[in-house]
Amino acid sequence: MISICIPIYNYDMNKLVGALHRQAANLEVAFEILLIDDCSDRVFQKNNRKLAKLELVRYEELDQNIGRSRIRNLLMGKANYDYLLFLDCDSELPDTDYLKRYLHCIHNDPGVSVIVGGTTYANAPGNPEKRLHWLFGSKREVKTAAQRLQNPHKSFTSNNFLIHKNILKTVPFNEMLSGYGHEDTLLGYEINKRGIPIRHIDNPLIHKGLETAKEFLAKTDQGLKNLLKINELLQHEPEFIQTVRVLNLSHRLKRLKLLKPFVSVFSYTEKSIVRQLLGKSPNLWMLDFYKLGKISQYSIDAQSGSQAT
Repeated sequence: MISICIPIYNYDMNKLVGALHRQAANLEVAFEILLIDDCSDRVFQKNNRKLAKLELVRYEELDQNIGRSRIRNLLMGKANYDYLLFLDCDSELPDTDYLKRYLHCIHNDPGVSVIVGGTTYANAPGNPEKRLHWLFGSKREVKTAAQRLQNPHKSFTSNNFLIHKNILKTVPFNEMLSGYGHEDTLLGYEINKRGIPIRHIDNPLIHKGLETAKEFLAKTDQGLKNLLKINELLQHEPEFIQTVRVLNLSHRLKRLKLLKPFVSVFSYTEKSIVRQLLGKSPNLWMLDFYKLGKISQYSIDAQSGSQAT
């Protein structure tokens, strides 16, 4: 009936997997829990190996890190059932009815092929270094199903979604994206191009893996580079550019011949912007400006590199 697929990287999975296993067993449905560790540190591997002793749980460790897209496709290939439920490893279940809500959707609408549950966050962290990540997540990522349904494909996220195996076989995660970020943006776009509807429900996972502001900005930078890579792979399709706000804004600056002047201003102010974002009271508007500045920088750098070759 359902294969619960979780890629693991440097996270203790015992609480999450234990809760999922109890819920699935109580629902009396055919299930399996697939866990693949993407070359985590040994301390996490040692702690998670005991999960293999649970009935209907398969645990595997990779010798080298293969990245977010490849590991999800690998989980799909190993799954025995038609419906695949993907969760990020740094998650916590909201209550004891999490799986029940997904299964209720499948039973009531057998034709549904993609369902997104959403994301939520716990209270503000005590560590001020993690406030930027929490602020961004709680203010920008937390949306009700009704809000996400306004742009169902743009609101697709890969941390908590159920998909029919045949759909993911047709539109797998793009393995040309090896770094962090926006593999779900591309998948949502490709699903939309094929006219496949996405259903959104209020079944959010609690995001627990908060990063420090320095780590968060580093991953933001990686994501922006991935976004430009996707744009190249799609040969600058206008529909995709319009899908992602920061990419669309950067292209507008380029069309208006304002990209280089904007980058000059950003480069002059970048250090002070970063200091603000790393401080105790980060501002999300400042983060937006930072993201637009960095993607514009990377865009000019890429253009200069291609001209040089």
